[in-house]
Amino acid sequence: MHTAYLLRIELRDLKPAIYREVMVDPGTTLRKFHKVIQAAMGWEDCHLHAFAMPSGSQRFYRVPHNNVFEPRNAEAWGEPANDDSKYKVGDLLRAPKDKLLYQYDFGDDWEHVITLKSIVETESPLPHLMKAQNGCPPENCGGPPGFAHWAEIWFDVQHPEHDTALAVFDSQEPGTLDFETLQKAVKKLQPKKPKLGSVQ
Repeated sequence: MHTAYLLRIELRDLKPAIYREVMVDPGTTLRKFHKVIQAAMGWEDCHLHAFAMPSGSQRFYRVPHNNVFEPRNAEAWGEPANDDSKYKVGDLLRAPKDKLLYQYDFGDDWEHVITLKSIVETESPLPHLMKAQNGCPPENCGGPPGFAHWAEIWFDVQHPEHDTALAVFDSQEPGTLDFETLQKAVKKLQPKKPKLGSVQ
């Protein structure tokens, strides 16, 4: 048995809600947790990202710079934020209901609210995707407003931009969820078990 955090990861400003529930080791660095979020949500990891510790219901861009955690970027402007490879999930989330923000794509601005639901003991390998609701928005669709715009047009076959909407969603109905594929993607992030009988 080992300790795990059950976390809810929910995209802000979208209805119906798009969320995931994952179990992770609290010793996971934010750098590695970024990979878990990408896999669980279904993003393609093709944009910049950062974490932030909010105060109350504070939005990402309102969080003071000293409470932002991101990869080191030599080309970034201004004072560098905290290095996300040096902080662990358990350093920032301590008790149930504690929250962390994750911002993905500083153009579309996908803001994720991460809530520690509970601290549990488990025998399951970690990380593990427990639950998911609704498929991830497409990359580069214009953020929550763009997603809502193209989803509405997708269902309107008479709209002059209907074909464009089909292309945005790769012809899949908005919200389509392939839970098994997401779960497999998260499972790939679990540490590899040493092969029995292997000689070093």
